[in-house]
Amino acid sequence: MKNLIFKAFINFSFWTALSRIFGFVRDVLIAASLGAGPFSDAFFVAFKLPNMFRRLVAEGALVQSFLPTFTHIEKTQSKHQSEEFASNVQSIILFYILIFIILAEFFMSYIIFGLAPGFIKNTEAFETAVFFARATIIYLPMLSLIAIWGSVLQSSGKFMPSAATPIILNISLIIASILILTLKQSDFIIALSVPLAGIIQLIFLFYCLKKQNILLKIVVPKKTFDYHGVWKKFLPAAFGAGVLQVNLLVDTILASIVGASSISYLYYADRLSQLPLGIIGVALGTALLPNLSKAETNNEIIFIRESIEKSLVVGFMFSIPSCFAFLAIPEILIEGIYARGAFEKTDVYNVSIALSAYGLGIPAFISIKIFQSSFFAMHDTLTPFRISIFSVTINIVLSILLMQKFGFYGIALATSIASYLTLICYFILLNSKQRVSFNIIQPLIVLLFLGFCFYFILFELLSIFGNLNLILCLILIIFISMIIWFSAMIVFRFIKINSIKNIFIKR
Repeated sequence: MKNLIFKAFINFSFWTALSRIFGFVRDVLIAASLGAGPFSDAFFVAFKLPNMFRRLVAEGALVQSFLPTFTHIEKTQSKHQSEEFASNVQSIILFYILIFIILAEFFMSYIIFGLAPGFIKNTEAFETAVFFARATIIYLPMLSLIAIWGSVLQSSGKFMPSAATPIILNISLIIASILILTLKQSDFIIALSVPLAGIIQLIFLFYCLKKQNILLKIVVPKKTFDYHGVWKKFLPAAFGAGVLQVNLLVDTILASIVGASSISYLYYADRLSQLPLGIIGVALGTALLPNLSKAETNNEIIFIRESIEKSLVVGFMFSIPSCFAFLAIPEILIEGIYARGAFEKTDVYNVSIALSAYGLGIPAFISIKIFQSSFFAMHDTLTPFRISIFSVTINIVLSILLMQKFGFYGIALATSIASYLTLICYFILLNSKQRVSFNIIQPLIVLLFLGFCFYFILFELLSIFGNLNLILCLILIIFISMIIWFSAMIVFRFIKINSIKNIFIKR
């Protein structure tokens, strides 16, 4: 892969990893302050709206449909025209989102019923979720601006601001959780901390844009303005890029029916399983998109294929050990991270089995992110949209079937199975377009073999250090297993020391 993409990937990964560390602290404190019960269920449902919108917009549809077009205008026309285009796009999005928020505030109880129909049996959880959601939904218009401004900075090669803004949200939620734990503040403060974080995020991104001499305005959009087909691409991209998020939304809806605390179990498990996706999958997809967009403009098919295949190998290098770790030692991971405060022993067990189900799908989740970038670089949002319809349909059917016997575990397992079927669809279509080849199979087989060996190594490490203090045991297992895995990557030449040096030395 070209050094340009690798540098962008490493830059974005660093800040995303830092954000995920803060996210872990956030989740630990939320687990300690709210536990896994009606209040945590209520908050996670209320937080589902802005969180899903963030992943669809900031990491999905708006970026995927907007960024290639913005890059094309800036390259073929001028910087002024690209900024004018961005100003018009953000103004229209703001207008419609503000209308949506006004309506949502009036009809929030119906929205919550749609997100968690099982709450109708639990009046306390239902009323609390409605109360929380009226605060968290205020975050939506801020998210739209954050997505546009971050995309413009990405086009200029500045990936740090987009990757760093979630840190602000995590810090805000951390402070709110500490206030609940120490000063016994109302639980409502945790919902209020979400829009407060949005205000700080906007100030930060505005400063970054100003440093680049970029000024995006709120304007009255003209009917005659040329949007280069962004809106036709947006809705298919929203569903296409957000297939995992839609599947997770299905999980939440069905979990509310399964029983009390099921939403919380799936949330905590999802948060941990999303770590490799957030750091590696999103980082690879984000780094690839602007570079693939430029390559598609120049019809550089060989470069595109090599970039995608090497990105897949990088994704497998991180996702396969993560997958086997979540299958081998899920309970000790959950106990070490969440088991404190209001989080009980039964919660540890239930979250750990949900984690093993979600963990199974991690290689597919990350690979889908990479494949989607190729379609969006081709300005094709319709194909991911069609694949997503198939994926969500399969997920719903499997979830309903599996939840009958396995409860919330079956719901999580259905999401992973549906993701692999989605991945197969993407591979077949991209192979037919010569964007990916069967050359990827050989490194995948080698990495899977190493993954199986890694699985048994984790069991052996657990037996060696299992009698130590829990946190010390977990640290030692993670540290030693990482050394073993990345040593194997060097031995099998998946990681080349000279290539890493070149990324940082060459400019």
